Amino acid sequence: MQKHKTMSQTTKLHYLALTFIILSSTTHQSLNQNHISSTINPYNFLHIIPNSNGMITRITQFFPTVPPNTSHDLSYSKDTIINPLKNTWVRTYLPLNYLDLTRFMKIPIIVYVHGGGFIELSAATPNFDRFCAHAAMYLGVIVVSVEYRLSPENRLPAAYDDVLEALYWLRDGNDEWVGSYGDVSKCVIMGESAGGNIAYMVGLKASRFIKRDAFSPLVIKGLVLIQPFFGGVRRSGSELRLDNSGGIPLVVADLMWNLSLPIGVNRDYFYCNPFSGDGLGQVRGIRELGWRVAVVGCDGDSLFDRQVELVEWLRKLGVNVIGDFSKGKYHGVFVNDYAISELFFEFVKSVFSDVL
Repeated sequence: MQKHKTMSQTTKLHYLALTFIILSSTTHQSLNQNHISSTINPYNFLHIIPNSNGMITRITQFFPTVPPNTSHDLSYSKDTIINPLKNTWVRTYLPLNYLDLTRFMKIPIIVYVHGGGFIELSAATPNFDRFCAHAAMYLGVIVVSVEYRLSPENRLPAAYDDVLEALYWLRDGNDEWVGSYGDVSKCVIMGESAGGNIAYMVGLKASRFIKRDAFSPLVIKGLVLIQPFFGGVRRSGSELRLDNSGGIPLVVADLMWNLSLPIGVNRDYFYCNPFSGDGLGQVRGIRELGWRVAVVGCDGDSLFDRQVELVEWLRKLGVNVIGDFSKGKYHGVFVNDYAISELFFEFVKSVFSDVL
């Protein structure tokens, strides 16, 4: 299998600008000029234009997409509409060797949620498309990548609702690939950056519905959170330390939150700050179901401190959580670096050894 070359530093920075998320700011609060890179125009950085009605225009040439089954030679893929009224759909990946894999049994399913700060990118973005094709082949699974509605046109919790609706679609088993080759009793929800936030929040919701048997025969075994995007009013040490050197400038992250959170709330709202409110009440379903939660990150990412704190907090609440953190690197490395992706896949296989 030919490996893709590691991205150049310039490409890494461009990728950071386009895709993933870091942290913080209050909706409708003044920005603290001592803590943010105020000289940067966040709209230019993200290649978006603000509109007078509060919406944004995404500059098309900076957001390429690819059709299914054309950007790789690892997996078959196809697109399926979930909700035509919301324009939501999924891209499903089936490994090329699926006939060998499914000769005696069906294969597990990973539901994947892409990043992009809640405001941009797509399941059809080339980086995500390659990553999902790679995951399907390497792990021997069906990957279902969800195209959810973006903010600010559809603020949170719209994205959470869309991924939850995709789980119901998966449960119903009407898709040919899922019905013929997928084992819905072995499902893992995986998300990266903003997608990690979505995967976590959807997991909390789904765990409550599962207790009412709303998802049977779909059985979720756990969550995989790749450099998940969380925040809070208080700036973390890694946010401040890496503002201009290892992550998206805080002024850019502030804009992402301002465009995504419900109008009138700040960064301590629980969509952004998972430690706010009744922590035990939020995670009780995950704990009681015995789900495993895997969190991966690296200390070259400005989100790093939040990720470590999440693992420690979940562990104190009795959740079966496993953290895997490395030195250096950057936000988005698990998707963009082929070799790092494969190390990550091995970690996922070790955590879910009885599933994958």
